[in-house]
Amino acid sequence: MLSHRIHYFEQLNNPHDNTMKTEAIQNQKSTLDLEKEIAALKTRVATQDMELTRVSTAIAEKTNALRNLLDQIHALEIDANVKRLMTDSCLNLIETETIEKRLNIELTETDSFFLSKLQKKHPNLNQRELRISLLVKLNYDTIEIARSVGISTRGMESIRYRMHKKLGLGKHQSIKTYLSDLSVSF
Repeated sequence: MLSHRIHYFEQLNNPHDNTMKTEAIQNQKSTLDLEKEIAALKTRVATQDMELTRVSTAIAEKTNALRNLLDQIHALEIDANVKRLMTDSCLNLIETETIEKRLNIELTETDSFFLSKLQKKHPNLNQRELRISLLVKLNYDTIEIARSVGISTRGMESIRYRMHKKLGLGKHQSIKTYLSDLSVSF
């Protein structure tokens, strides 16, 4: 029995064994942390996939309704100028919906990687600001982005102003240049 205790104390005092045990414990913790992160990312991807499906379906339904409305406008016997204004308005709305659908569907792997890195670097950005950041990086102008997000141009300018502060940019630094540079640096 005494020999077992001596052997036990010898193992405790062996620095090589202790280092290996510590490394093994740290590796297990790292593995568990990575597995948790993977599970969280998978959940996030599934949630975003469901949201994308919901948004795409809603856009398709709106576009159908607008096309039906456009057909009804064409059938009306009203002043040609009024009819043209109504038709133009409908066509603009259909175009906006089409752009929105394209933006939601055409998110590439590079775009996803960019958004992920941007979110890690600037966790204070909300989902709308991340989306706007992507659109800015993709060279969409303020009016197109405002239409896509469903706000006025002035509202879009206010969001860009707040984003400028959240990104920690100087007074004369461009959000577009910053995001383009950030995209290239990955």
